[in-house]
Amino acid sequence: MNSIPLLNFGIALALYLGPTGALLLALSLARRRYQRKDRRNPLTKELLRGPGHSLAIALDERRADLVALVTATAPIPLLAYVMYRTPQGWAPGAALMSAALLLGFGYLVSRIMITVRQTHQLQLGLDAEIAIGQELNSLMREGFWVFHDVKGDGPFNVDHVVVGVHGLFAVETKGRPKIVGDDGEGYRVVLRDGRLAFPGWTETKALEQARRNAKWLGEWLSLAIGEQVVATPVLALPGWYIDFGKERSDVGIINGTNSAPYFKKAHARPLDERQVQQIRHQLDMRCRDVKARAYSTAARRV
Repeated sequence: MNSIPLLNFGIALALYLGPTGALLLALSLARRRYQRKDRRNPLTKELLRGPGHSLAIALDERRADLVALVTATAPIPLLAYVMYRTPQGWAPGAALMSAALLLGFGYLVSRIMITVRQTHQLQLGLDAEIAIGQELNSLMREGFWVFHDVKGDGPFNVDHVVVGVHGLFAVETKGRPKIVGDDGEGYRVVLRDGRLAFPGWTETKALEQARRNAKWLGEWLSLAIGEQVVATPVLALPGWYIDFGKERSDVGIINGTNSAPYFKKAHARPLDERQVQQIRHQLDMRCRDVKARAYSTAARRV
């Protein structure tokens, strides 16, 4: 192989990696400047999880992945060009390596597209959980306690938990895009034969997940407080009009608008004040695990 393509490749790579490395080093030094040993965060108690806490972390990770993918992909066409370009024209070995670089470029572009889709889906889910979380927080004026993003015993979480003398509720939130059409029905979801009939598709997984989460929540809290409690499953579909028709479901379905009447009148197992306080204490301990991050030298995982 002609040495000129390799030399060109090395120069181009150095001109790309050098400034990139310098910028990353400057970023690291700037961050370290604010992690001073003589400074401490005034918050000494861990914070409660907010609505969509897990989704927000996943979204940050996807965005970081996207930046890394774009950074790695951008110089590949230039590197392929300088490998291929020689004064003598074609250099077979350089041309082969250029082709391999371009194949890698195509693969990374596909990964970028997948990551963009995942980012969009996570953002929709986060928007939905924040919207429902804000609505549920208003229940605290009605005597309820509200917790968000309650960690399960496995790779799952309960989006929101509402507890008061009217009962214990496990709320699963799903963000579903509306369909824009001429029939005016793109905003309506119908409960039909135990399924959610959206415009263009039907599903049951959201209802099943709400049931599973409620079952786990009731079992965990029963063990935690030493007496049986039952959690009522609730599915929240923010922004949708819920058409129950003539059906009834064991899963409460709300759209996040004026939710207080539902939680007050739902056919849930009532609790006394002692049980409410015990459950509140357990939920507080489980959800209060978000570390204050300013001036923290610890790992940034929360």
